Amino acid sequence: MKKHLFISMTIIVFFVTTWIISPHSVAKLADVKLDSISKTPIYELELDRWGVYNDGTHPLETTEGINSALKWAKENNYKTFHIPDGVYLIAKGTKQADPEARINMVSNMDLHISKNAVLQKEANEFEIYSVLYIGADVENVTVRGGTFRGDRDTHDYSKKGSDTGGTHEWGYGIEIAGAENIVIDGVKLEEFTGDGIIVTATTVTGSTITEESLEEGGIDDKGNLVLLKGKIRTNNRDVTHFDHPAYRAYENIHFWLPEGIASGSKIDVYYYREDDSLIKADKQVRFYSGESIIPKDADYFRAVFDAVSTKEVKVNRMTVDISKNITIKNSDIGYNRRQGISLVGSDNVHILNNYIHHTNGTAPQSGIDIEPGFFPGKNTIIKGNRFTDNKIQIVLAYGENVVIEDNEFEQSKKGTVGVHAHKGFRGEVIVKNNSFNDSGLTLYSENAEVDQNKFTNSEVKLLGKDISFSNAALTDASLSVGSARGQKIKNVTIQQSGVRSGALYIWDEQVDLKDVTIHAKTNNKGIIFGTGNSKSVYDSLVVKDSNGQGTMLPAGTYKNCAFEAGGLEINREGKYVLDKCTIKNSGSLIGINSLYGKPIVTIKNSLLEVGGDIGYGAAIYIQGAQDFELIDSTVLAEHNTTSTPLIKVGPYGHPQPTKVFGVTIKGNDIRTKSIISGVDTTNAGKDAPAYQVEDNVLYNAVLNLTSKDIKSGNTFKNK
Repeated sequence: MKKHLFISMTIIVFFVTTWIISPHSVAKLADVKLDSISKTPIYELELDRWGVYNDGTHPLETTEGINSALKWAKENNYKTFHIPDGVYLIAKGTKQADPEARINMVSNMDLHISKNAVLQKEANEFEIYSVLYIGADVENVTVRGGTFRGDRDTHDYSKKGSDTGGTHEWGYGIEIAGAENIVIDGVKLEEFTGDGIIVTATTVTGSTITEESLEEGGIDDKGNLVLLKGKIRTNNRDVTHFDHPAYRAYENIHFWLPEGIASGSKIDVYYYREDDSLIKADKQVRFYSGESIIPKDADYFRAVFDAVSTKEVKVNRMTVDISKNITIKNSDIGYNRRQGISLVGSDNVHILNNYIHHTNGTAPQSGIDIEPGFFPGKNTIIKGNRFTDNKIQIVLAYGENVVIEDNEFEQSKKGTVGVHAHKGFRGEVIVKNNSFNDSGLTLYSENAEVDQNKFTNSEVKLLGKDISFSNAALTDASLSVGSARGQKIKNVTIQQSGVRSGALYIWDEQVDLKDVTIHAKTNNKGIIFGTGNSKSVYDSLVVKDSNGQGTMLPAGTYKNCAFEAGGLEINREGKYVLDKCTIKNSGSLIGINSLYGKPIVTIKNSLLEVGGDIGYGAAIYIQGAQDFELIDSTVLAEHNTTSTPLIKVGPYGHPQPTKVFGVTIKGNDIRTKSIISGVDTTNAGKDAPAYQVEDNVLYNAVLNLTSKDIKSGNTFKNK
């Protein structure tokens, strides 16, 4: 059991993030069956004995009576405390976060609340309150059943506390602050001015490191003090010793609020014994949510900071008590004003099988918000929940390590946000086997793993480095990749019915795609958008458009790809390689120009087939390129009845300076129905270089080349 030998300081950290719902049925919460509970002593709250009212009156007496009864039950070794049917009005209090105006939970006690019991917060004017408080000295508690109801509709929002912002966003149903081993099960929490549940932390002890306790220099790997330019270190054990008993109970150091320290830098922490021998070093500890663990035999530490001078340097060093091993399950959390659940100081939280819905009123308005700020917020599992019509379903603002699995996300209003992970969220981010309906996914986190998810009428934006996105099904949804390096996309299907423009957006960082299939019915031109990257690889990309509106191709290498989407367009700088690809269309196949820069295009070992008459210009129309190669491929127009060239270099009309600076057409099988130009370079431009057209076999096709073109080894056959 945690032992508090001092009065802890509580820092309330306010985070306001400016951010950005379908008919629903709420599952019935199972009533508490006391006969199914373990055979430990059960105490049922005696109303008359403790002066408690269950008719929604007498809030002062009711609140005081429940707290007195809880203490008595613990002192008399009861393990379960049961609150029977009724409405219990919890006092509004006389000040912010009034401890006399809430139920203060005790350790090693289960709180069972009848299905027909309501804990109602009295209408009040305070910005900070809670109905149930589970504090830093509490552990081993289960809260089960009942309804916690806030005063959202009757609250007086006109008042402002002396140290608050006037937003009235900190009214909580259940506040867990530094507690351990807590289970919230089958509870209904609704209509709070802030959050249904907040899981947070408290500060225990600390000190301020100032320039008087600093000196210039660093520390080497053996713990020796060394001269090191651009570094400063602590010099005074009075500031960095571990004499306080809190350090043995909590064993952590955090660094906050740096002044005079290099922006974006981190801290190196060295731990020593009394005889100055080094125990260990924690390198590159982050400010705020970074944590350094104190070794058991450490007597003091030294910290090294990045700064050119000790002048006006100030850093707060704190030891904290965070909430640990928290489970929130089978609960209905809805119609709260700020968040459904906030995690702002936690380790190992499991959020399981809850219905979290209709959060709106004051930012961020999330179903779940992990935003610890000063405190750690790590190792969270969010599984099997249903999210409906929260303005933001889940926001991962800060913290580290989360699993989001087997959840359903649904929203009905425009301007809402699905799951959003900021750059500040670190470590393992796993998003697996979820269903997103009208609810998108945006990930800035690095190394995120996104697997086996379904998306309907939504947007997926992968914006962080080294993200893996696999085994996904998108319906009338779009996928945006390549905004950061190292992304890998595998086994994805995208079905588009024409309700939105664009299925796949590929931006300018290197990305690897494999086994991506797009079936679209477009209402305007565009299935794929973006610049691409010459080093990107698109392996086994299949694109089909039943309306044949065509699409552009981003830069990169296309392997084993298939396109039946109308005419393709390449129009910007970069390298484009199509290897072992199939391009089919009833008319034009591919147009190449230098609208946004001169592309370098290679098509090899591929099949290019016109199913009907060749469309405007040519089947393969090259109007602008740094270089174009068509090698060892088959080009078919066996149903064409027009005289339009199969392959044409240069525009129609009066001769112009060339925009095509190199052409190689070699080793191809070119077949047409009637005698037409297989390759036409006659209007490529007077200053065009000699193009190479060699070793091709042409059926019913002729070559219309300039005299300077190289045209050896071609074979002409008639069918």
